[in-house]
Amino acid sequence: MTLRQAAQRTSRSITTLRRYIRSGRLEAQKKPGRFGPEYFVSEQALADAGLQAKAEKRPTALVQRPPRELARAESESRIAERLLRDSVPISLYQELQMKHEQLLVQYGMVRAAGTKVLDLRADVEEKQRQLEDAQRRAKALSRRLAEETSLLERQLREAELEQKGRGLEIAALKEKVRGLEMFTRNARTSATVEQKYREIMDQTRRVKRLSSSQSTESGAFSRRPDKPADQDH
Repeated sequence: MTLRQAAQRTSRSITTLRRYIRSGRLEAQKKPGRFGPEYFVSEQALADAGLQAKAEKRPTALVQRPPRELARAESESRIAERLLRDSVPISLYQELQMKHEQLLVQYGMVRAAGTKVLDLRADVEEKQRQLEDAQRRAKALSRRLAEETSLLERQLREAELEQKGRGLEIAALKEKVRGLEMFTRNARTSATVEQKYREIMDQTRRVKRLSSSQSTESGAFSRRPDKPADQDH
């Protein structure tokens, strides 16, 4: 049966039945209908969903009438219908019938459009939920990226400070090396000077010794010729 028939049988609205179908409570099949694709449900599906069909109520007056009165009422309604049909012109009847069919077609189109609108609304709601989830994930990623960026910036500043400290240490070590080189150079120069001084002093001593030895020899040679003269005297 269609959703309209199921709504009439269960005293529920078509929108409620559609909501039950989307939530999975009511099992239905979409089949091509008179005015496009529409849902069809079965009695078993309604029973499984807890939607019992309402019992048809018969008017008490008709039930309580005797068979003769019931047959008389039916014959009177048939006679009234025949008189109405005979009294209405055939052109007007055909026009009314055509209008009736056009209304049915328009009703079917409106019904199909309403079905599409409901489906589109469900799709929009699903897309909206997906968009909200995506926005939440994007915010979480943005927060994590900001935290990681701040951490990296802090590490970079620490590395720069450490590099500056290392640069200062290297500059101090260079100054120490330069001072040691100058000290070594000065030490070598002083050692050379002392060595030269010792050499000069040694030469001076040798010159003195040589000069003293020469002076001693010359004195001895000058005194030797005088001895015979003394002896002659």
